[in-house]
Amino acid sequence: AGGEKSICIHRTFTAKNFQASLDALNSVGAICESLGHHADLHLTSYRNVTIVIYTHSVGGVTRNDLELAKALDDEVKVTYSPKWLKENEAALPT
Repeated sequence: AGGEKSICIHRTFTAKNFQASLDALNSVGAICESLGHHADLHLTSYRNVTIVIYTHSVGGVTRNDLELAKALDDEVKVTYSPKWLKENEAALPT
């Protein structure tokens, strides 16, 4: 796929602070490692987090990506920025 992804799963959020960002990313990393499937992790401006999931070898989304995304949604607990959470209420678990 020439190193470019055409389809991916991504999640972006603003954590409460730098430590909350690191805690979330460390949780993501541990789950990725346990499943043997690794996401691209981005931390900018000390608390803005983006997680990108796709299978590099096919340049798109596979069953492994869907399983990883579900595990991250189910298991990673994020301490969100209150302002971000107010603007993104759908991020709250139901």
